[in-house]
Amino acid sequence: MSLTRDRWGIPHIRAGSLLQVVHEQGRVTAADRAWQLEVERRRAEGTCAEVFGPAAREWDVLARRALLVDIARRAYARLTASTRDVVDAYVAGVNETLATARMPEEVPDLRPQPWHPWTPLAVFAVQHLLFSSFPSKLWRHHLAASAGEEWLDLFRLESLPGGSNAFVVDGSLTTSGLPVLAGDPHRVLEAPGCYAQVRLVCTDPDDPFDVAGLSFVGVPGIQHFGHAGSVAWGVTNAVADDEDVYDEQLARHAEGVVTLGGTGWEPVARREELLRVRTGADSFVAEPLEVLVTDRGPVVVGGPDDARAFSLRTPCYVLGDLGFEALPALLRARTAEDVTTAFGHWVGPVDNLLVADSGGHVEHRVVGRVPQRDPDRRAALQRLPGRGRDGHGWTGWVDDLPRRTGAVLVTANDRASREHDRVGADFAPPFRAERIRAQLEGLLADAPVTATRLGEVLADDRQVAGGALLDLVAALVDLTGDAAELRARLLAWDRRMAPDSMEAALFAAVRASLVEAFATTPALADADGSPHGELFGPWFDLRGRIRLALPTLLAADKPFGVDPLQAVAAALEQVATEPDPPPWGDRHFAVPLTPHQQFGLAAPAGASAPPTAVAGDDDCVLATRALGGTGACVHGPVARYVWDLAGDSRWVVPLGASGDPRSPHHHDQQAAWAAGGTVPLDRETEERP
Repeated sequence: MSLTRDRWGIPHIRAGSLLQVVHEQGRVTAADRAWQLEVERRRAEGTCAEVFGPAAREWDVLARRALLVDIARRAYARLTASTRDVVDAYVAGVNETLATARMPEEVPDLRPQPWHPWTPLAVFAVQHLLFSSFPSKLWRHHLAASAGEEWLDLFRLESLPGGSNAFVVDGSLTTSGLPVLAGDPHRVLEAPGCYAQVRLVCTDPDDPFDVAGLSFVGVPGIQHFGHAGSVAWGVTNAVADDEDVYDEQLARHAEGVVTLGGTGWEPVARREELLRVRTGADSFVAEPLEVLVTDRGPVVVGGPDDARAFSLRTPCYVLGDLGFEALPALLRARTAEDVTTAFGHWVGPVDNLLVADSGGHVEHRVVGRVPQRDPDRRAALQRLPGRGRDGHGWTGWVDDLPRRTGAVLVTANDRASREHDRVGADFAPPFRAERIRAQLEGLLADAPVTATRLGEVLADDRQVAGGALLDLVAALVDLTGDAAELRARLLAWDRRMAPDSMEAALFAAVRASLVEAFATTPALADADGSPHGELFGPWFDLRGRIRLALPTLLAADKPFGVDPLQAVAAALEQVATEPDPPPWGDRHFAVPLTPHQQFGLAAPAGASAPPTAVAGDDDCVLATRALGGTGACVHGPVARYVWDLAGDSRWVVPLGASGDPRSPHHHDQQAAWAAGGTVPLDRETEERP
């Protein structure tokens, strides 16, 4: 067994068996990310408030009500013996290192708790709890109740767009004659990041593998993005309608009994837990927490003493399965068929899988479990939460999930084909996918093309979603003075959201003024803000929703009573009277969030890298999103990869490989990442203990 690290501190693990490989992966992950593992375990178990105080209470309540631990235990219990051995070996490695791991200076009295055998499954579930459709279904309910159902269709798109990209080009179009697969998953930018770069090598002659890729910190193997020599794969979120939210009618009776209304009053499963919340350096309060489960699923929001209660039904909850049977199979994959067979075990989130192998097979298919529903029932649930009395309405699983082949395949959370209507309704707008295709067509006009040039497509910062706004700017012909000059500057702009661009900053200022015109209409007076607490705030941010829906709003006939052309003219007039803003990079910068910041607390000194100016915007290919449109970008590419089946692969993550701010590898990849670049997947490594 050996551990080597490349120039970026990325671990390359070699061992004589699969179990030894994942044991060492667990040990090394705990060495590099001990504090992160402790936080992830607490997020899964709903015990963050014991460390972070009242700011983390909302998360703990949701994690427990969503039954993350219950689902993880059930999923672990149903694993095959061989997959359970893999998870156990990983946990043993984690615990071996955590026993002596150093915690950050700001929590000197914290001692990491040992992991349970099911903890990696719970950590995996954490990564997807809010990476799903149910917060947006809650928001649509809020919009319908506060402004009216007639406005729902104006906001039909992916819950929080600015998301992932992936594409593959087959070997007939590359200089090497072998396929190239590239992509960049987008999530909340965390410090340290949610993905760890790793290379896993098994030297067992009867079970050899050599796989490099990105692994969720706390999960064994390589899940979403991997390169196994002769085959490579990557995913984007398919934005499937795979969850249902139900508006429940609950009532409390004597002795704590809770019942569910509908066709009759039915008992609701109930248990009470204690939630410990830190109130001082050595003081805590213990609060009772009621956990309720209907026959559809757990009650995740509200309860019998609140105005509303909503339950959540997911495939993972129904099946008691988190898809972990795919993990050993992915490590052993040699062909595209091996990869697609492994993803046959996938449950959620439902993903677009791109896969290519050295034999020339290139494919895109949707993987995961999508509930089969009655068509009318499905259409209703896509718009608004169901009523508890309606039952769950699931009759099985969609078995004809979309798939396609081709020389060039692109997926960017969009409706990639008509067949995608079988899996969902609220996809991302087509802007990123169309821009990637246009970029690839330009490159391939002079084919063959190198993997390096293909990877540069992911750094594209052209503002594509803003075309509708700029078209209306062009239609304004009666402006004078400063407003006319501003109009001319915007129309001459190259539409690049580059850090040094003044016009990019001016465009964002005009957009913000236009968004304000829509947000302050009487029709939306009660639509802003979350009625379910700050945790759901990003999904209920009215101005953010309007900004992302602008192309649709500007094409509509006086939405909310606003004339789009007049509103654009007013926005130009307003911005023209103000001093020029600073360049875009001064107002648009990446801030990976430490665990403290994720709970709204101040970051400990030295815990992260300084804010870094970044290009891009909401629906650029380089999708870097600030919640307010400008300012701190807390959502963007959490990795970037270019898998070249000829061997010249590259990758990058925000910050770096180490979670320790004192390490030279804590943020040595940040500059390359912020510039839209990558670093080599370096197979020449240096021996380390």
